[in-house]
Order: sequence, then structure tokens, then C-alpha cells
Amino acid sequence: MILCDTNILSTFAKIDQLGLLLQLFSDDEMAVVPAVYEELQEGIRRGYVPLEAASAHIQRGSMIILAPNTQEIFDKDALPRSFDAGERETIAVANSRGYSILTNETHVKNWCERMGLAYWDLPRILRALWRTDLLTKEQVRELVEQIEMKDRVVFKNQEAIFEE
Repeated sequence: MILCDTNILSTFAKIDQLGLLLQLFSDDEMAVVPAVYEELQEGIRRGYVPLEAASAHIQRGSMIILAPNTQEIFDKDALPRSFDAGERETIAVANSRGYSILTNETHVKNWCERMGLAYWDLPRILRALWRTDLLTKEQVRELVEQIEMKDRVVFKNQEAIFEE
């Protein structure tokens, strides 16, 4: 099981490539926690149209909503308030159940590293897209350009994505 954070869904929605995440992780079920689903819905209510694609994937069942159990709710509440609700809930469920997280938030990645939680960040996802032959390196380079333009992400070490 892989839990998606709002930011990674937003990034791939902005470039109309959510399907790539589903293809890359086709051997695993993908899920969002209710708080992430609520963040997506709030973004849609505020007029952020690209998030409708993520919501549609959830409604079609290509991603599921995975509710936290009682202990995970307690664990979520014990996490730092510097995390938003979706991040706290995602981390609590992933930690409890041993699931991986898709995120591109530096503070979430740092927390995962400290706690020994498995995570995939944007550069690692992009690298995996060409390493698994879903895309060519050139196609991934085009994705990088789209992400930089549409999501205003700056890749500090872009060449690490393409190293053999």
C-alpha cells in the first residue's frame, strides 16, 4: 500500500499525469487518508481545477480512501503541528501499518528519514519512471520542464534523476 500526500497528487495533476503514478505503482494499491481527501476537496472548492483529476481517480476507485483506526488518530494528534492535517494523518497511518508515502514536502521527507519510514519524493519518482521503462529519459526531462513551469518546483540536482 502506498499513501499519497496532497502535494504529490497536485504536482502530477497540474501536468495532467496522475496516470503515471498509478502505472508506476501498479503492483501496489494507492490510497489517500480522509484528511488528504478533504484537502483535495477544499482545493477544488477554492477553484483549483487540476485537483478534480485526483478526486476523480478516488471516486473511480483507482485510489482508495483509507481511514485511520483509533490508535492512528491518537498517533496523528501527537505529531507536530508544523505538519498539516493530511501530512499528520498520512504519517500516522503509514507508520502504524508499514506503508510507503509519496510526498515532496521536505519536512515530511526529513521526518520519514528520522523515523525510518519508506517514502518516495518527486526526484525518486521521476527517476523510477525511466528506470522502469515507463518513459524514456527524454520524456522524463519534458515532465521536469512541465513541473518546473506549472508547479514552480526547482530541482536543485536535476542530473541525479538521470544518472545511470
